[in-house]
Amino acid sequence: MQQPFFCSELSRRAGEKVFGTASTGGVWFLLEYAGAWGPHVLEQCSLASPVKDFLRGALETVPRSRVLFIKRGRAGGQTVSFFVVRCRERDPFVVRYELDGYARLTELDLARAAAGDAGPAGRLTREPLFLVCTHGRRDKCCAKFGVPVYRALRESACEQVWQSSHVGGDRFAANLVCFPHGLFYAHLTEETGRRAAEEYAAGRLVLDKYRGRACYSHHVQAAEFFTRAETNLSGLGELRFESSERLGEKNWRVRFASAAGLYEAEVSCRLSDFQNRITCQGAEPKPVPQFLLENFRRLEPLRR
Repeated sequence: MQQPFFCSELSRRAGEKVFGTASTGGVWFLLEYAGAWGPHVLEQCSLASPVKDFLRGALETVPRSRVLFIKRGRAGGQTVSFFVVRCRERDPFVVRYELDGYARLTELDLARAAAGDAGPAGRLTREPLFLVCTHGRRDKCCAKFGVPVYRALRESACEQVWQSSHVGGDRFAANLVCFPHGLFYAHLTEETGRRAAEEYAAGRLVLDKYRGRACYSHHVQAAEFFTRAETNLSGLGELRFESSERLGEKNWRVRFASAAGLYEAEVSCRLSDFQNRITCQGAEPKPVPQFLLENFRRLEPLRR
C-alpha cells in the first residue's frame, strides 16, 4: 500500500534544482472567478458557453497566451477583475479591467490589450501583481503550501496579491508568480515569499528558489540563473538576453549583456540521478530534467 506523500516535500528532500522550470508564456489572461475550481478550471467552471468560447478563441489567436483563474475569497465583489499581462524582458505591463459581469469580457479586444492598447474600458499599469497558486483540486501541495504564503503576502501587499489556479509545477509548491515580468519562484515559505515580493517591488530578483522568467525558454532561464550567480547582478534591468545557440541535442550557448560587458553561459540539460513523483496524483517515480553549467566566461565589453 502506497504511503501518503506530498510531491513538493519529495522535491525539496531530493534537493531538486528549480531554475529553468518556469512556465512559459508571453501573454497571460487572469480572470477573477470565485466559484469552485475543478482540476481543469476553464472546462469545468460554470461560466456561460460564449465566455468560455471567447477565452478559448483568445488562446488560439494571441500567440504564447495562457489563462489563469484568480480569486481572493469565496464571495465575489460587485465587479469582476480581469487582467491582460504582457510578459517580456523590457517594459512589461498589465492592462486591468473592472467588468460588471462576465458577459462584458466578450466585448474586449484582447489582442489590442496585449499590444498595450487598454481602450476606454481598461487601465494600463506597470505596478506589481503577485499570484500564489492555491489550486488544491489540481494538487494538494498547492493548497497545503500555497495558502499560508498567500495569507502572509496579503498582510503586506494586500491589493496586489491573488490566489491563482494551476501555474505549472505542482512539486514546486508554494509557487509565486511576480507579474508583469513573469518571475516564478518555488518552494516558498511565508518568510521567503515576503522577501521575494519585497525585492520584486524594489526592482530586484533573488536567486534563492528562482525558477525563471516566463518570457524565456527553459534553457535561457537556466542560463540567466547561472549568469546572475556568476556576476551578482540582481536588478531586473541589469541583464538583457542577447542570443541563444544550440550546440547539441541538450546543450546551448546563451549570451547576456549588461552595462559592464557580454557574458556567455554554456548549459546542458540532463536527467536527475534521483527519481521522484512529480505530482501527488500517484504517478510513478521518474527522473526530472536538471540544468548544469558547463562553461561561463565574460567576453569583451560591448561597444554601443
